[in-house]
Amino acid sequence: MKKSVLLLSVVGLFALGSCKKKGCTDENAINYDSEAEKDDGSCEELQVPTTYVFSDSDGNSTVSYGGQTARMDMLSEMTSYLKTANTSGGSNQLDAATLLSMYDNSYTGWSDQGLVGNGKQLKSKTALGDAGVQAQFEAWMTDAAAATPPTEDGYYLQAATGQEWTQLIEKGLMSACFASQMTGNYLAGIESDDNSVAVDPANGKYYTEMEHHWDEAYGYFTDAVDYPTNGTNRFWGKYANNTLETLLGSATTMSRAFRTGRAAISAGLTDQVPAQVAIIQEETRRMVAGMAIHYLNSTKQKVADGESQNKVNHYMSEAWAFIYGMQFCANPDMTPDAINGLLAQIDGGFEEFTQSTQSINATIDMIAAASGLEAFKNDL
Repeated sequence: MKKSVLLLSVVGLFALGSCKKKGCTDENAINYDSEAEKDDGSCEELQVPTTYVFSDSDGNSTVSYGGQTARMDMLSEMTSYLKTANTSGGSNQLDAATLLSMYDNSYTGWSDQGLVGNGKQLKSKTALGDAGVQAQFEAWMTDAAAATPPTEDGYYLQAATGQEWTQLIEKGLMSACFASQMTGNYLAGIESDDNSVAVDPANGKYYTEMEHHWDEAYGYFTDAVDYPTNGTNRFWGKYANNTLETLLGSATTMSRAFRTGRAAISAGLTDQVPAQVAIIQEETRRMVAGMAIHYLNSTKQKVADGESQNKVNHYMSEAWAFIYGMQFCANPDMTPDAINGLLAQIDGGFEEFTQSTQSINATIDMIAAASGLEAFKNDL
């Protein structure tokens, strides 16, 4: 009798075991089943496309970052205008009102008339709305317009202390506007966005709030869906694909993380998104610091090659602008006070600073140590 009861108990246990719900138990899979107790081998990996192309179940594109492309177009045109003062033999005086109106988009002379009155501007997106930083860029624009253009073609319009305003404005806004919006605004707040319903399908907005904000972050990096096949001609898309790609893999890392994060959002796997945010934010910090080091190395080389001080200042201005820009990345590697301390050492005069290899190397060492780029500092 006891043997029969024991046998029935064992059989019962096996029966209970065989009733466990089967399904995908891998939390990273698209078809993860939180109720499944036993994996049945059906798990499907997240499918990440090779291009930044996403659509809903009806085939409607859910990608939109036109506002970011517009701002890149604005900065491209502003930079082209600033550079006219370098090639006119002293005849092309910049106009402060033109530069300031380009900055806040009250300008009506854009070559692309679609930019006129489109509600987008660079100023409002600078440094997350910091009025002091916005005023600094406006001061550089005003100073550039007040300066006398060089009398010889090919010379860069510069302050008496060596700063080239074109580089401070262009490279500075790449960080204070583009990198800041990308890492400190859209991606920093992505986890609180809604990903359950499309924003406004009736008006062609087939994306969710989370999808759209992720796209807007992507748009500050590149405007190409097939990056880095295309989109490598300006701003971060350009710099990430040159020296930074060779040494750090920046273009590959950034594009893959953006596509992976967006694929996870589209698949509803929002728990996978923070890891991609962290990758993009870290790589952006490395890009800005890496370009600062790159141009400091270039400055040293120009001095060694016996180039004119005007050309040396050109490269030093690019380095200065990227150092300045480090503070605008999310979770910066150096505090604003530390960054401004570095810049103060340079601001006494570019000529004195650039003639000291020791000073340049000390600056490189400090940036490399803060950003984890010590292994690459001599090759950047």
